[in-house]
Formats: sequence, structure tokens, C-alpha cells
Amino acid sequence: MITSSRQARRRLAVLFATFLLGFLAIISLIQDESVSDIISEIDETARDVYHETKLVQMSKVHLVVVACEGKSKSALDEAHNMIKSAVLLSIDPKIKVTIFTNEGNEDHVRSLFLSWPLSAQERIQLNVRTVHYPLPPEEVSEFRDWWGPCASFRLFLPEVLSDVDSVVYVDSDVLFLAPPQDLWSHFDKFTEHQVGGLAPRVGWDFKVPGSNPNFILRAGAGMTQVNSGVFLMNLTRMREPVFNTAESISLNSFKWDKDLLLPLYYRNKKDMYGDQNLINTAFHYNPELIYFLPCRWNYHHKFCFDAQSERSCPEADEMGAAIAHGNAKTFYNNYSPVFKAINDGFTKYNWQNDLREHLFLEIEKRVRDPSVEHHEHCGGHSETFLKTLRIFVEKYKTLDRVI
Repeated sequence: MITSSRQARRRLAVLFATFLLGFLAIISLIQDESVSDIISEIDETARDVYHETKLVQMSKVHLVVVACEGKSKSALDEAHNMIKSAVLLSIDPKIKVTIFTNEGNEDHVRSLFLSWPLSAQERIQLNVRTVHYPLPPEEVSEFRDWWGPCASFRLFLPEVLSDVDSVVYVDSDVLFLAPPQDLWSHFDKFTEHQVGGLAPRVGWDFKVPGSNPNFILRAGAGMTQVNSGVFLMNLTRMREPVFNTAESISLNSFKWDKDLLLPLYYRNKKDMYGDQNLINTAFHYNPELIYFLPCRWNYHHKFCFDAQSERSCPEADEMGAAIAHGNAKTFYNNYSPVFKAINDGFTKYNWQNDLREHLFLEIEKRVRDPSVEHHEHCGGHSETFLKTLRIFVEKYKTLDRVI
């Protein structure tokens, strides 16, 4: 955890307020005035500062990211930039972040955040942990490098984070364009049975048989798939035996753990190109347990790939994208350059206090560059990417006002 001096300053404020109001009370006694109102004011002031201090200590938003080094070291840089965006867009004084990484890499990960100014370090409660799969040794090698280095570790968070109620898992290659607290608020929209929230991968209804285990039946919207780059996980509910499979697989109910996931994996292995397929398969058999997150909270290049309305995200075009997901390496290549423009803007930002001048306007300049604005992939969607960020910085023009 990165230490903070703000709490000490607030305690000093309480002591000073108590001393000052106590002195006024003595003066009032001398003047034969009532002291009861002043005592009440002392109590109220102390309570207000106490609750404000508790807000600093307690973090409701808990982000989890898995960032292991493999052939490419970009995952750690991506995770660093993702957390930077979450801190910049946070409307709470502090957010909790857990990073899982390779064994022996913990100090390097922490050093990335020690390079931040102290005022920024104070805004995260950072926990760096080592990836240890809760699997038999013979299974670890099967899953560790599946799709990407330890990317599949997110499947096992309910068991690994056994004392945590809820988290938002995010891929390293996402950037917040809206406050993470707004994303967290979607937990309140879950039904009493729903265990996880994910956004549809694209907007259309896939014309596939209802029996296809890679797809989920969405009430009133046909068959769909979800993108697992942003995953709201009620870990407490996921640790309950509420998951079923087909009768041909098992008649038992399962927790979200290896007893559920491994049989589904081996049964459908030929169609498994990444752990996202396994997540879709688990919810294929349990569609009532998934909350469909609005697509603006996981906006990727497929939503503006071309002019086909069936795979657009109308709510993002109307309200603004809230998270930009740079999958398919779009944060680095020129396949859909608006994503690279946004990533470059957050990367170059150097914690200057004026968010409008040094963050938003710099990103806007990159996004509105003619080579980006007129590109065949996601060109003409500048407002989709700028709208939410503009609203935020107009409300909180400086870092000081955010906190």
C-alpha cells in the first residue's frame, strides 16, 4: 500500500477545530451565553471530519488486473496506464487496486507507481500479488500461457480472493474515460441472483443454434457473446453452488471453480481460443446469472469497424464511450488509430494539475487529427471518445477539485 499523509493532516484539522470551538465555548460562558449549541457544533464538526477520514481509509471500488511478463513486456506498461486513467477519472479520494504478476516481479511493479508524484500515490491503495493457480501442477501448464501469459488467471479470482466480496476485473489494455465509481454502480443493478456483469462483444444477434456453447441467449436479443475485458464479479455469489451444466455433463451444481471450469474446457477444447470462450460457455448454461453491462463500458474497435448498425454501440454514440478497450493491439498499431491516439494521450500526460489543458485538449488534438478522424476504421467517431471525458474535466478541471 502506498502510504498517505492526508489522514494525518485531517486529524490535525479535527484537533484544531476542537480546540478553536472549545475556546469559543469558554468565551461564551464568560459572556453568560448558552454553550449547548457550541458543543453540538463541536460534535458535528468532529463527525464530519471523521466520516471524511473514513472515506479516505475505505475504498469501495476495487479493480483487479493480471499483468504478467511474457515475450512482450507491454502488459505491465498497459496496466500502469490503465490504473493511471482510473485514478485520474476517480471521484473518490482513493481506489483499491490489486495487480497479479509473475513471481519475482513484484518490486518492479511497485516501482512503476513510486515514480508518480506523492499526491497521485496517495490516491491508490495498491496490492501487488504473485500469480499462483489454484490447480493441480499438471493443469497449471495447460492454463498459464493460454491465450496470453497468465491471462486465464482471472477465471480463478473467486477462489484466490477468498476474503473479498466483489471486484471489477479489467484487462490491462483498457482505459477509463469515465469515473470507475460509475462502473462500480452497476453492481447495484444486479438481480439477487446475478453473479457477474459483462458487455456484449458486438451489437448484433448471432445466427447460431441455441445449443452452441460459445454463445449466450440474451432475453429479447437472441444469441450473443460477451467480451471479458471488463468483468464485474460478485465473488461471494460466485463461490456459491449456483452454476449448472448440461445433463450430459453433470447433474450437480457447482461453484465457479475448477470443478465447473475444467470439464467445460476439456469438453469444448477444440473451440476454445482463449479463456473468454470458457466464460461464454459457463454463462451459456446459466444465462440468468449474467448481467449484461452496457457496451459503452467496454468499447472496442468492432463497434465502429464499419457502418453496419447491427454491430454498433448506440449508447456510446449517444452518451460517450466510458471505457476504451484496445484489444487487437489497437493501442499501438494503426488498424484503428483513434484507440492509439487516446492511449498516447494518457501515456504522455505527466500529472499536471490542469486536466482540461494537459489531458483532455491533448487527447482531443490527437483524436481530431485528420489521419485519425478520416480513417476507415472508427473514423468519424471522435465525439464518441471525447464526450464523457469532456463532461468529466469540465466538472473537475483540476486534480485538486477531483479529490
